[in-house]
Amino acid sequence: MSLNSPENQSSIRKTQRPRLSQRRRDGCTECRRKKVKCDLRKPVCSRCKRYPRGCIYNLSVVQQSPLHLNYQESSIERQNQQLALYSPPQRISALRSCLYQPTLNLSPFLASEESRFFMHVFSTETAPRLFPAAPDFFLQRMISASIQTPHLLYALLAAACSHHGRLIRDSTPNSTLACLKFTNKAISSLRLLISNSQYTLDPQTVTAAMALCTNDVCNGNMDIWRTHLCGTMQLLNCLLRKEKASDAEELYVNCLAKWFMTMDVLAGLSGIRPGCVHDAGSMPLIKISTLNSTNVDDICGYSLDLMPTLARISKLALRHHTYMHTGDQVPQDIVRETEILESTLYSIVGRTVSNATRDSHGELAEELQQTHHAFVYSALLHLHRRIQRLPKYDPKVITDIKNILDAVLHIRPLSAANILILWPIFSAGCETDSVSQRNLIQDRMNHMQSFGMGNFTRAKQLLKSFWASNTPLPWDIYFANLGKELVLF
Repeated sequence: MSLNSPENQSSIRKTQRPRLSQRRRDGCTECRRKKVKCDLRKPVCSRCKRYPRGCIYNLSVVQQSPLHLNYQESSIERQNQQLALYSPPQRISALRSCLYQPTLNLSPFLASEESRFFMHVFSTETAPRLFPAAPDFFLQRMISASIQTPHLLYALLAAACSHHGRLIRDSTPNSTLACLKFTNKAISSLRLLISNSQYTLDPQTVTAAMALCTNDVCNGNMDIWRTHLCGTMQLLNCLLRKEKASDAEELYVNCLAKWFMTMDVLAGLSGIRPGCVHDAGSMPLIKISTLNSTNVDDICGYSLDLMPTLARISKLALRHHTYMHTGDQVPQDIVRETEILESTLYSIVGRTVSNATRDSHGELAEELQQTHHAFVYSALLHLHRRIQRLPKYDPKVITDIKNILDAVLHIRPLSAANILILWPIFSAGCETDSVSQRNLIQDRMNHMQSFGMGNFTRAKQLLKSFWASNTPLPWDIYFANLGKELVLF
């Protein structure tokens, strides 16, 4: 079915229907009172320039709450019993309210107006962008733990500072220096902590390392992100070997593992350099055995049983490129394995979101189903093009691209779910010569860029340069020849 067919145009119109206005939790007090979008400019937003006294940014974070949903001290079973007393809408409201209560006892590390402002930005803008469907307890713990943990706090402030600069398109030296200041403080605090002989590894340290690594990718600091990623892997593996203090901590650490694996695997799939720092055959090292749900995951955006297959495809693509470069014949074991991987991918297309995710996220949960489809068909596209080296006009390749874009069409253009599908949409864009498909991809990436994620902007620029080159080279070889490194996270 053509992208311009009446059926698809109807689907596009459905995804573009305006949503009812919702009161925003970010922005200054005046914009929130008027229920209008605030551009978050500091010290005074654009709407309040004539009356600057009303432009106040209230801090909206919370320390570990002693109320109903205390994830640190209550057992998971007790929480489930308490949550069962609520209807689904009340349950969602109760969970989310924990994130946005005013903090009663602020950390001394949040003494400055600048730090409080960027903590507000992180809790209301940056965290929802990085983790659009993550469990509320994960964001709650991350934010609340940072209040008394300097290395984590500074890492989150660095992420918020750079994100805020992209949101308001502020590339001035002051904005850059502020981000560097928080980054340096985070790294210095981490080094000081780890050098202490009495230091015991905790989840906050791994979270800080992951935040720094993610910020490297978003800012395009590709010369240091791999170093941070390798260091993070060592910390995470040490943490996974520790006995967890509670079920709540186990859940939180599992979320950290999925955050790491998502970035790590996609790094390996984003080119022909050895980007995947773990061995795909040692997935249990990062406790994939404890994350064996076949439902679509709310951090990754696809089912976890897809992850080992994605990691294996990245390894095979690298091996296949080596054989092409030397002129040697591709071994039969690679040929046979690609057939097995293809069969595996087709078998997991139908994974669905869990009932808990459906209750918590509503329309977004339905779109997570589509992000999963986009990842599966992108994996097939990489298998067919980068390993089997099928031509672009092969029916399998054409079908893969169509299925990816069909999934994209079922995701609203401004939905937060778009944050999860940078790798699928970039992959489709590199393999299609269709003008209508390229226009659709370009339009969707324009929307994605508005989220203020720097890796989206960089991916869009690279895709445009690839199209303009009209090169006969595959995209992975083309970018490698230019010395361009991608991490489509």
